[in-house]
Amino acid sequence: MKIGSLIASVAALLAAGCALVANHGLEPGRSTDADVRRALGEPAHEFVAANGSRQLVFPRGPHGMQTYMAFLSADGRLVRFEQSLKEENFRRISTGRTTSDEVLRLIGPPWRTIDFPNKGQVAWDYRFQDAWGYLAELSVMIDRQGRVAETVTVRFDKEQGDAK
Repeated sequence: MKIGSLIASVAALLAAGCALVANHGLEPGRSTDADVRRALGEPAHEFVAANGSRQLVFPRGPHGMQTYMAFLSADGRLVRFEQSLKEENFRRISTGRTTSDEVLRLIGPPWRTIDFPNKGQVAWDYRFQDAWGYLAELSVMIDRQGRVAETVTVRFDKEQGDAK
């Protein structure tokens, strides 16, 4: 085997191994509800659609840096598995239109909530790593009607942990 072929083979194996670890050993189309629960434990939330499909929510870490969503078909097979705390999902949150239930389904439960009684809102806070590799926090402000009133994102300095 030529050195180039060997390097390509090793790289492919490493990439496959990383994908397996990132997916907790779960394979869409093959893994079942029981496999998902065995790998991740009991979900924090479970949403059932009218067609019988389900969404299981698994927040991770003391400050919620990752939240995994497992989407299951009506027959209990894993359809897809993803980390939901990502900026593309945050952009789907629409001020005045998105409800608190939709936020839970989209990005999961917050790692903390802070009440702002003077504003009539509660902040749902989510920590995540932004596209530049910084620790950041998204605050989704939920009003008394259960709708998103505003969102605020703060980035923390890598060196000092200070907000920017």
